[in-house]
Amino acid sequence: MKVAVLGGTAGLGKSLALRFCASGFEVVIGSRVKERAEAVAEELSSSVASSRVSGALNSVAVVQAKFVFFAVPYSGLYEVARSVRNNLAEESIAVSTVVPLESDIGGSPRYLEPSAGSAAEALQQLLKSVPVVSAFNCVPADALADLNRELDVIVCGERQPSDELIGMLRRVRGTRPIYGGPLLNSRVTERLTQLLIEINRAYGVKDASVRIEGV
Repeated sequence: MKVAVLGGTAGLGKSLALRFCASGFEVVIGSRVKERAEAVAEELSSSVASSRVSGALNSVAVVQAKFVFFAVPYSGLYEVARSVRNNLAEESIAVSTVVPLESDIGGSPRYLEPSAGSAAEALQQLLKSVPVVSAFNCVPADALADLNRELDVIVCGERQPSDELIGMLRRVRGTRPIYGGPLLNSRVTERLTQLLIEINRAYGVKDASVRIEGV
């Protein structure tokens, strides 16, 4: 199964690519700069044995990818979505990991509410017929990069594409996917990031995460 990670050269996107490589998926790292994507792909290939990873421009990375993870800053989401939407396959599912923060545009790390209600809903408006689900919104990049760390991943969206993503994430090392309801609930999961930032600051850590008990 081919998985594209747009914005996979740094931060959460790079950590996602690492987990997917370690779990045996074919991974294509997308970037606006092809050479940067190729360099990170080579780095991951060296660190993860038997990995199948390559780098490409965003518009090329999404071709024939079943799952396309948008891990770009909110400030670049609209540009990236417009550049790839005509290359998405009919069966593709777009996954928004985006959290809109004022820091994306030079402000403080506070939530910046999109007019659509959430970044995931904004992406759905941009991609139109391609189903969008959200995931990893409140999973820290540092925790995701630790392959020994087990993490809960809340998935929000329409039930069918969400179930398909959940099935894929059950094959990802150290992740426990949990259905969190319709895409509207991305407004909650995205905002949780600001809470986690404050907890990190208060306790001098950088990888506080959310754990769901009782399910």
